[in-house]
Amino acid sequence: MKVGKMVWLLAIIILLVINITIYITVPSWQNGVPLSLLSFLYLFPIWMYYKENKLLSIKNKESKLHYEELLKQKEQSEEKATQLGQFIQEIPVPVFSINMKNTQCYFSESLKELLNLNSSILELSHLEEKVHPIDKQQFLKDKKAWLSGYPSISRLRLQGDSHHLLWVEIRTKISVNPSGKVDSISGIVIDITKQIEIEENLKQMAYYDSLTNLPNRIMLRSHLKKVISRAKRKEHDITIMFLDLDGFKNINDTLGHDTGDALLKEVANRLNCGVREEDLISRIGGDEFIIVIEETHKEEVKMIAERLLTNTSKPYLLNDQTVYVTPSIGISSYPDDGHDIETLIKNADKAMYLAKDRGKANFQFYTEELKTYQPEESLLERIWKFFQK
Repeated sequence: MKVGKMVWLLAIIILLVINITIYITVPSWQNGVPLSLLSFLYLFPIWMYYKENKLLSIKNKESKLHYEELLKQKEQSEEKATQLGQFIQEIPVPVFSINMKNTQCYFSESLKELLNLNSSILELSHLEEKVHPIDKQQFLKDKKAWLSGYPSISRLRLQGDSHHLLWVEIRTKISVNPSGKVDSISGIVIDITKQIEIEENLKQMAYYDSLTNLPNRIMLRSHLKKVISRAKRKEHDITIMFLDLDGFKNINDTLGHDTGDALLKEVANRLNCGVREEDLISRIGGDEFIIVIEETHKEEVKMIAERLLTNTSKPYLLNDQTVYVTPSIGISSYPDDGHDIETLIKNADKAMYLAKDRGKANFQFYTEELKTYQPEESLLERIWKFFQK
């Protein structure tokens, strides 16, 4: 028998005993009835106690069931986490998952192999440590976004063994609970090294001369737009040198195109040695080159031009033959000789033809006297056509 029923049975027995005692000891029923009714009042606290006890019993039962349910969910969660970890490890692609509730981190075997990891305890820092220093800031920015609930797609370089660089694309998916907190972070690490190499090759083909590896016309135009914009903003000078090789056509015709190509390669190397690291040398076609120099004064420009003349005029040993070429150089400057690309190129071209008229193998600055000067039209027309494309 339950405790509650026993209490009520005992209370009724006591009530009966009291009432029997009242009717025996009280001679008048008028006095006995009120006393009898009054005796029932002692059942009220027992009833209240019984009701409160019953409510507590129900709550305890509900709490116990809730606890058992939570315990069951925890066991299921741990079992699912273990299954997830095993599943991720067996996935044949580089993926990772981070459970933010227990900070457990899972890496697939492919990702471990990619990162060359042997540790049994895995953390996101293992991936972070492999990120190239140049891209570290980008990774930390992405990581902060993940922890805030925002997925990302980013390209980063990873350092492999022997400082081998690996380009990867990291794509993440963030799981956020109804309260806005991040439950998990999942990601895939895609090796895009070959893709980057292809892109670089296409960029090389699009923006660089295939023979000399110097920037081509397209890159020259893009570069000039930037430097002129920068010069306007910072109010500094730009120098344009237009260089044409004297005697190149004769060498190309008599000794063949292979020798001519070898000569152009060597000229490109010597030009690179004669300018500063930040200067740009572009081959715009044939034996014509344009050099862009920023933030220089006239005396320094003269020194660079003289150095280019000296370096380029030295004899070349090509295919067991010694050949000679000299440069004619025309020079214009921003803002004195023009404020746009076409004007600066046109004026440098005029100055270059003046150098040819004055015996070749020299350099000339553009002056106002050259404003009406009309050199041979062929080369100038080619330049105009190039910049109008």
